[in-house]
Order: sequence, then C-alpha cells, then structure tokens
Amino acid sequence: MKRKLLFLTVLMAAMPLLHAQEAMTLRQCIDYALENNQTLAKSVLDQKIAAQSKKEIIGALMPQLSASGAMTYNFDKNTVVMPNFMNSMLPEAMRDPNAAKYMTIPMGLNNVSNLGASLVQQVINFSIFNTVNITEAASEMADIGIEISTDDVIAQTATFYYNAQVLEYGLEQFDRSIALMDRTIEIMSASCSTGVIRQVDLDRIKVARTNLSSQKTGFAQAAEAQKNLLKLNMGYDMDTEINLPPLDVDAIESLTTSCTPSLFHPESLPALRLMDQRLKMGKLQIKGAKSELIPTLTLVGNYNYYWMADDFYTGPTFHKYPMSMVSLNLKVPIFSGFSKNAKIKKAKLEYDKTARDRDQLDQSLRMAHSNTVMQLDSNRETLEAQKDNMKLAEDVYAITEGNFRLGLSSLSDVLNSSSELIKAQISYVEALHKYLQSYMDLKKSEGTIREIIR
Repeated sequence: MKRKLLFLTVLMAAMPLLHAQEAMTLRQCIDYALENNQTLAKSVLDQKIAAQSKKEIIGALMPQLSASGAMTYNFDKNTVVMPNFMNSMLPEAMRDPNAAKYMTIPMGLNNVSNLGASLVQQVINFSIFNTVNITEAASEMADIGIEISTDDVIAQTATFYYNAQVLEYGLEQFDRSIALMDRTIEIMSASCSTGVIRQVDLDRIKVARTNLSSQKTGFAQAAEAQKNLLKLNMGYDMDTEINLPPLDVDAIESLTTSCTPSLFHPESLPALRLMDQRLKMGKLQIKGAKSELIPTLTLVGNYNYYWMADDFYTGPTFHKYPMSMVSLNLKVPIFSGFSKNAKIKKAKLEYDKTARDRDQLDQSLRMAHSNTVMQLDSNRETLEAQKDNMKLAEDVYAITEGNFRLGLSSLSDVLNSSSELIKAQISYVEALHKYLQSYMDLKKSEGTIREIIR
C-alpha cells in the first residue's frame, strides 16, 4: 500500500513536467493566449463596462421611484413670535394695559413622523436621449477594441512562436557545422600526429570551432528570450518550460509560392472601423451639445403620510393625514453666457479633427500595405537566393574537405569554406526570419491574421 501511495505521489509530481515536455503547436499557443492574455482580458472588461454604461443611461430614462421616512422628537418646539393681537381684539374695557406687545406661540407637537414615496419621470430630455446613442456607439467601439486586441494577440503570439522556431532551427545549422568541423579536427589530429600538418594549423581550426560554439550560445540565448516573450504574451507561467516543435521549413518555403496579396479594402479593417465609430461619436457629441438648448419636461409625483402627537402617537393630540402632489416641471434654457454656443463649436472642431485623422489613417494603412507587399516580395527572393547559396556553400565545403584529405587543398581553403558555410547558414536563418515577419505583417495589414490558425 505504501509503495502504491509513493508511486501515485511521484506520478502526480511528474505530471507538470510531462505536460511541459509536450511540444505546443501554434494553434495551442494562440488558444492559450486568447484565454490568458492580460491586454485582451482588459479589452473584455472595457466591453463589459460599456454595456453597463449603456444600462446606466437607459435606467435614467425609466421612472425613478424612491421612498423616504423620518421619525422626529422635538425636545424644544419651534416658537413663533408675533404681535399680541389677542389683547387688541378684546373690548377696550377688558384690555390689559400692561400686556406685552408681542406674544410667543409654540408650533408643532413633540412627536412627528412621516412616510412617503417620490416618482420622477423624464418626459422630454433630448440630452439624455442622445446620451443613450453615445453609449451604444461606445459599446460598438469596445467590440471593435476586442477585435483589434485579439488580432494583436494572435500576431504577437505567432511572431514570437516563429522567432523561437527559427532560432532553434539556426541552432541545428550550427550543430551541423560543428559536427563537420569536429570531423575535420579528428582527421587533422591524426595527420598532425604523423607530422603531415603542423600543430599551429590544427590550433587554428580549433579556434574557429570555439568561435562557432560561442555564436551558437548567442543563438541559444536569443531563442530562450523569444520563448520568454512568447510565454509573457500568452500569460503562461514564466517558471514553466515551454517546448515548440521543430520549424517546418518546407511549409515555410511553400508560402513563397502560395502566399499572394489579396485585394486591399482598408474600410474593412478594425482600425478604420474604429475611426468611423469615433466620427459617429463626434456627430453625437455635436447633437448632444445642441440638445442642451432644447427645453426639458419632467413629471414629478409625491405622496407622504404624517403622524404627530405630543404623547407617543396617542391621546387627544394625535393627528394623522396624507399629503400628495403631481407636477410637470418645464425648464427652458434662455441664456447661458454663450457657453452652450462655444460647446457646439468645440464639438464641431473635434469632429473635423477626427475626420482628418480618419483620412490620414486611411492613407497610412494603404502605404503600410503597399510597403509590406514589396517587403514580402523582396524577402521571398532573398530567401530563395540564400537557400541556393547555403546549398552551394555546403557543396564547396564538402569538396574542399575531400581535397584536403587528398592533399589537394590547403588548410586555409578548408577554413575559408567553413567560414563561408557558416555565414551562408546564418544568412539563410535570417532570411527565414525576415520572410516570416513580412508574412505576418502582410496578414495583419490585410486584416486576415486569423487565417494562420485555420
């Protein structure tokens, strides 16, 4: 029994490690990011806030019903001072010539309570009516904001994902070069022991091998840095290792023939649609400023019931009675010191500014798409050229190494061909990276970034 418990404990402890060792596909990384990315989560909260703001404004148009109540005990009643008319009303023979000119009369009773309800209903209030439309536009902007944040999360996740894969692919190329160099060192070591080559020549290629290992270390650190950026963007635990499958070079190279720019329609892009919503909001702001010049009409109703007595609501002084009223309150703006006129003009100027921003954004999007298409074509040609160049460098190195074994090539020829092979491999990796980046830029500029996970 103890052994079974120990086995289960070890298995449970190993589960996170086993999970971390599984290679995550691009789709899995993006799905994880869409669930855990903090920026996207805040956009969702903005959407919920906009929805509640709309409900808040709509609620202001509905009947506002409130209840109130109070219970008061007057330790000292309010006293009214007034002329002593009682003495002056008596017959002259009965008047008190020494009576005070003024008399005091206590008002109210000791105990007073009331309970009531109040109803307020907006009948005509175009300012609030317009605010409802503004909150609807804000809600639509929040929806577009989520769309933009989602596209950004997908693009950033895919970029970091491919960057890490390309760098790990570069590490594989370094391993191939180091393996070739180790084989050459092995052959040269045997030749050096027999006196065929000098020790200094063997040391030269060892130095080259050490430099190559240092370059590989730099690539490895860069790959880990991209993985950390990927985890940060995904909302992934930074202390948990994340493994990625090897780069499918054939699939990437197939994009060079299958990826073609589509017809560009900037008006369908979220960024431009968001700007259109800002223009709509600007029109509503102008309408809202004008609506403040329109009279408002409000219906108000009150009902209260009162209890009062000197004793605690008993005895001959106990009284109770209701009080109710209904009123229509009309408010007509007449003069506000020209502030309303200035507010309308300001809203119009803000709208004109937004319209110019919209035109500028439209041109910027068109320019960015055009530049991205040119960059994609350029990087496609570079990738194809670097692929051929790397293949040629591999052939040259293999021939040079073979001739060196036969004594037909010098050590300098071997070192030079090795250096050229390494440069060709690094250039090919850089070309892969640039092409993938331009591919991602094209998809994002066209608003089709989500196609990469279909």
